[in-house]
Amino acid sequence: MGKLTEILHRAGRSSRGAIGFVGPAANAAKPKAAAIIVSAPSAEAAAALVKAGADVVILPADASFHKDASTEVAWGVDARAAQTLSEDELRTLHTQGADFVLLGVTAPVRTLSTEIDQFDRALFVPPPTDDPLLIGFRALNVLEADVAVLDLALRAKDLAGLTVQEFARLRLLSESLRFPVIVTLHDMPAADDVRTVARLGAQGVWLANVTAADVTRLREELERVPREKEPVPGIAGLTGTTGTPTPR
Repeated sequence: MGKLTEILHRAGRSSRGAIGFVGPAANAAKPKAAAIIVSAPSAEAAAALVKAGADVVILPADASFHKDASTEVAWGVDARAAQTLSEDELRTLHTQGADFVLLGVTAPVRTLSTEIDQFDRALFVPPPTDDPLLIGFRALNVLEADVAVLDLALRAKDLAGLTVQEFARLRLLSESLRFPVIVTLHDMPAADDVRTVARLGAQGVWLANVTAADVTRLREELERVPREKEPVPGIAGLTGTTGTPTPR
């Protein structure tokens, strides 16, 4: 299990120390209902976002890594534009400091099956637009990916007007996959809609065009959302999945 998978797996969980003792656990960050994913042009530019509470940073393929090895943040490379990625190139990314690589659905399938310890493969996928495509969407479960990035690109106005039927369909998409899911947001949702985002079944949210102030606001709102009980009754049986991450 790589760092990205680990962060998503523990989203919403808290670490509890022994009663009566004051130590690192007592000062630990509050648990969030979902991990916060951001993108930045460089590690230096991401510093303020990490300080504000970002859990995962995605950098361009040509960016340099100057990260603190002790940080709890997962750092990834956006390689969706790459036509091919050899095993040597993947290992080089990992050696340079990347914890995961983000791939598109047109990437060679062997990039998913190359075994690299503590290195995750995240797959960027568009949501199905009708029921027949949902069947093909569930076929993603046969792939050796570690994480799915579901490109919902939800706008604040979309979330504000989301109907029960629309929410149920979006929730079903996340629950249909056997591995952790990240959903994309186009902009910062209203405070009242952050709970809706957290209940979409994803373990992480990727906020586009983000500022440090946005990350802080999103972190504070996600900390207020109570952790959802697992598994959700009826969902696992309906989708044929358990809703828990599958270690690589």
